Amino acid sequence: MKQKRIKVKEKEVFYYESRDNGHPVVFVHGMSSSASVFIRQLIDSVLSYQFRFIALDLPGYGNSASSENPQDDYTISGLSDFLIGFCKELKLENAVYVGHNTGANVIIEAFNKLTNPLGLALLGAIPLSNPVTNEMFLKKSFFELFAKPGIDDSEVHQIAALLVEEKTKYPEFIPEIIRKADLKTREYLFGSIMKGEYQDQIEIIKNIKVPVAVYFGELDQILNFDYLNSIDIPSIWRSIIQIVRDTGHIFFYESPADFNISFETYLHTVFNK
Repeated sequence: MKQKRIKVKEKEVFYYESRDNGHPVVFVHGMSSSASVFIRQLIDSVLSYQFRFIALDLPGYGNSASSENPQDDYTISGLSDFLIGFCKELKLENAVYVGHNTGANVIIEAFNKLTNPLGLALLGAIPLSNPVTNEMFLKKSFFELFAKPGIDDSEVHQIAALLVEEKTKYPEFIPEIIRKADLKTREYLFGSIMKGEYQDQIEIIKNIKVPVAVYFGELDQILNFDYLNSIDIPSIWRSIIQIVRDTGHIFFYESPADFNISFETYLHTVFNK
């Protein structure tokens, strides 16, 4: 695995890349996160040998530069434009796109402008209706917590604890990446959602023809599974949401053996058809 930097729209961007060639798979993290959350996929010797895994830090997150125009760049549409620019810089085409949490919403927003995407994987993510609904969360208070621009140390740990199954110790690096994110990322990302400054993603997902793999941690403390299950996704892989047992919101980190085996099967389905 290599650590690299590139300039996109005059911003320095950090990303990981497992190899220089092969079928590309692009990972996009969610709110208050970074590319490092996918480390157990990036270093998997079986997966990373077969595919060209690329995981980037979005602007304002991880090791990427913060934006001087956060009101434009940290919104759903701004981040999706950035993703499109990143893929153009790397000349990516015929890729599978994998999004966790709001990273999936960024991909869905950008999807029809990406160059011949072959697949889409939603990890602990729900396409956004427009206007947004609180039904997507298990508790209405979660939206206020995640959207809060300034968070104290207790709230950092509160968010970290929600990412894993209840009463389970969260990985030590999680609070660090939450603190590292530009505080304005939350304010403008969720502000753009509240204002409806994005496409109706329920409609977009209905019209995606490529295989859409949907994964969900069985004990997710944040998202409402019943609401996700009610959304019509005609091209959903295997015709059903894939449940990763005994895991929470970052199930792909908590149980990489179970997730990676299934994910490898999905990638072979996409790239070998």
